[in-house]
Amino acid sequence: MKKGISIHIGLNDVDEEHYGSGVTPLETCEQDAIDMQELALAQNFKSTFLLLSENATRAAVKASIKSASVELVSGDILFLSYSGHGGFVPDLSGDEENDNLDETWCLYDGQLLDDELYELWAEFEEDVRIVMLSDSCHSGTVAKANMFQDPDEATNKIFQPKLLSYKVAKEVYFSNKDFYTDIESTVDHEKAKEVKASIKLLAGCQDPQVSYTAPFARNSIFTEKLLKIWDGGQFVGDYSEFLEKIKTEVEAIDFLPTKQTPNLYDVGKENPSFNKQKPFQIYE
Repeated sequence: MKKGISIHIGLNDVDEEHYGSGVTPLETCEQDAIDMQELALAQNFKSTFLLLSENATRAAVKASIKSASVELVSGDILFLSYSGHGGFVPDLSGDEENDNLDETWCLYDGQLLDDELYELWAEFEEDVRIVMLSDSCHSGTVAKANMFQDPDEATNKIFQPKLLSYKVAKEVYFSNKDFYTDIESTVDHEKAKEVKASIKLLAGCQDPQVSYTAPFARNSIFTEKLLKIWDGGQFVGDYSEFLEKIKTEVEAIDFLPTKQTPNLYDVGKENPSFNKQKPFQIYE
């Protein structure tokens, strides 16, 4: 019997002690995580972690992923969702040739680097399936956002970009430089090359774009449209078809400050049967 574990992370707020006072609070990210957990429970994921704002620390997120890697075996599935700010720090390992940046999730007490996620993926057994949703300004472990192209503030008074501005990201990094240098120096980059799990990343936007939350909304835009297409489980189709329908819904919004186009990325071992499955399907 195949089993599923899910982890849902949502941060409306981060710790000023680490980030300073320049990070704009978000309004929908905790609800995104709660709704993703409800989706997972409806699909019979039996073990779930819900990590919201102050509970979504670096240690808690890493521990929950490591716990899943111990329990899951070949054919099992992990459903991981993140909603919050995306950030970046300078790349010190030389593996980011395009922009020399490591992209991050902004967890409560510090950023989680994409290199750290790759290292965690290497903990999973071969042929474990991982579905990751990243409703943030970048695409987690794969996409490389143009962090230096901030949204136009003049046209962005009521929409919230889920992105650390370059100014804030720079301040956060230099205020905690030793912290991030130590993290990057301890990542096992060789281990990260040995990922044998099959990972599907549904990203809220393309590489150079920004993900948004709309005013008075229950969910962030990507999560809202994902839930609409999912339709309580009535959706019929595979991951590619699912993403295309979400993308159509998001791209139809013509009043955002900048264009937002969701995307789908595959990481790790190729898995043709995974490609054909209905999203969030535990049983192969």
